[in-house]
Amino acid sequence: MERFEAPLAPGVRVDAGVRSGSVVAPFYDSLLGKVVVWDSDRPHALARARAALQDLVVEGVQTTREFHLWALQTPELVSGDVHTRVLEDEWLPRFREREA
Repeated sequence: MERFEAPLAPGVRVDAGVRSGSVVAPFYDSLLGKVVVWDSDRPHALARARAALQDLVVEGVQTTREFHLWALQTPELVSGDVHTRVLEDEWLPRFREREA
């Protein structure tokens, strides 16, 4: 891991097992860290999550940061109208199409 900078803000918690300079083997567990946010209501929590992910810096390994920034703006997530297969059935195809 070349560089890791966790977002530091009220209502944001980062649980990570890495830091800048950590050696990440090619067979690493895909969960190197997680960002958890909370706020008074859904719209504020979503805004806080977007800000936290924008402030997150990870260099040297691939991440799902861009996907999560995209997902946080989907109408389904904003409204709370999601189901257990929304990621596989709907979001990944739309995200991949957008990236192509």
